[in-house]
Amino acid sequence: MKIMINTMKLRTLCAGMAALFVASFFGAALTAQEDNLVPNSSFENSDLKKLKSFGQLEEFSENWFSGTESPLDLFADGMKSEKVNIPNNLYGKQEAADGVCYAGLRAYSKDPRLFRNYYEVELISALEKNQMYCVSFDVSLSDLSRYAVNGVGAVLSDRKVEQGNTGLIVRDMDVKHHGNKVMSLYDGWETICGTTIGTGQEEYLMIGGFQTDGDMTVEKIKRPSGVSGAQLNHAYYYLDNIKVFPISAKSQCACTRADEVRTDLVYGSSVVLNESMSAEEIISVSAVYYAFLKRNPTGTGQATIAQLAEMLKSNPSWKLRVIGHADEDEFNEGKINPRYRELGAKRADIVVTKFADFGIAASRLVKDSREDLDPASTRDTDISRAQNRRVTFEIIR
Repeated sequence: MKIMINTMKLRTLCAGMAALFVASFFGAALTAQEDNLVPNSSFENSDLKKLKSFGQLEEFSENWFSGTESPLDLFADGMKSEKVNIPNNLYGKQEAADGVCYAGLRAYSKDPRLFRNYYEVELISALEKNQMYCVSFDVSLSDLSRYAVNGVGAVLSDRKVEQGNTGLIVRDMDVKHHGNKVMSLYDGWETICGTTIGTGQEEYLMIGGFQTDGDMTVEKIKRPSGVSGAQLNHAYYYLDNIKVFPISAKSQCACTRADEVRTDLVYGSSVVLNESMSAEEIISVSAVYYAFLKRNPTGTGQATIAQLAEMLKSNPSWKLRVIGHADEDEFNEGKINPRYRELGAKRADIVVTKFADFGIAASRLVKDSREDLDPASTRDTDISRAQNRRVTFEIIR
């Protein structure tokens, strides 16, 4: 929906009226907008009567400030100055992702006169301890950037950063693109987002390029067809639509679930079986592993069940405990979607059914579930989470 606003009104208050207009039409906003802890998240609260050039964001826009001495750029629809106009400006052409204003972020530069800049804001309230949050923001590479880079992300801090120079701020990012890919889209917007768990101390958000030049992947970009002007030796991104909001599960974050969770990843056990192992030992190290949110065994899992069924047939006095597990992300998904609740128990149920297909009586099987309470690995990696999505077995004597 395109909102047309009188140019004179726009120069007085950048889309403040437009925001009210949209709210009146759509009533209740998305939870992400209602709970957003970022004030002036799309730079709409800006007085543009004197906006004419680069480096004036802190002067005319509320809440945001620079983490270094490098000034911040503000752009708005309907400006007389070509430098800071939307959609056409001296760095390229782009409509706003949200509202009618956006900022400009230099994430990398090979020109000693053009410094990286860092956007910083005090959150409306500190993050709550042990609460999961989605952090997201939209970027679009300017048409006349000669380079595109990775290493663009967000850092949450318990204190204000005030670096008294124009140098780099190098930090471990709390949120970046899942694959830390080079952000090279200029014909549209890309969302960088991810989740973080609050410690109860985070009060400030900062966005920028947080890797050193040597650690960044730098790609040279061809000037888009139909765009005139000389490319500049930097990676300059338009920045808009910044959010920090509480969530219960990763699927509620703004980026696609594929960016947050490797949905197709199934752990491959590294356990090596040998002829000297007893049947009890083989059963104790055996497991059936699953893709994210899946409850049916893969082909490898079916083969594991078949092998264990033969062992039970050879030992008719044995009973087997079948224990279902889920990873933490799956457990959180169950909080918001009943379909995924007690996923460990559902996996155990299906494995018991598979044993029946191989001729094992239900009386010899005991179903159990530990959901996310007994992880095989506590590391924060895709492989570790995949290792926790499993069904394990114990002999009952």
